[in-house]
Amino acid sequence: MKFAIVAAGLVAVAAAASGQEQASRWSYFEGEGGMTGAAVQAADGSQLILKCDKPGRREVYAMVVSGDARLAVPNQRPISRPITVRADGKSPETGDWRFYERYATALGKTSDRTLARFVVDLRNASSLNMRLDTGISQDVVVDFDVTGASEVVPHVYEVCKDTMPA
Repeated sequence: MKFAIVAAGLVAVAAAASGQEQASRWSYFEGEGGMTGAAVQAADGSQLILKCDKPGRREVYAMVVSGDARLAVPNQRPISRPITVRADGKSPETGDWRFYERYATALGKTSDRTLARFVVDLRNASSLNMRLDTGISQDVVVDFDVTGASEVVPHVYEVCKDTMPA
């Protein structure tokens, strides 16, 4: 539930920043208790967010907030579902993310390498095509312009005092 509240607040942050012209489409944000990160918005209103709620090791995570599509049935516990990511038109990478009704997350707290692979792809990309397998209806497909990610990703990890995947 905490993710949904934070995600709703980030929609407002990204919307306020979307009027600014800049080479990077990313918007940085900071909150209380060390919460920090960056977000980029897709044409359909979906957001890709890289953030941490508090500084520390393995605290950075990724989140996709859907524009208007339901990603899972309403639930208190996440459902593990696949997301396929294609960076700059290269071969797709698939990993399991945690799906909630309106957002999906990849955490770095486990030995699963899904977040690490995603961060490496993101850091080196200018565009991402993400296919979210909802399991309840058609896949949700979102295209993000992630220009500037090569600066954004290391910055988020540094501010969060986390170690960026190699």
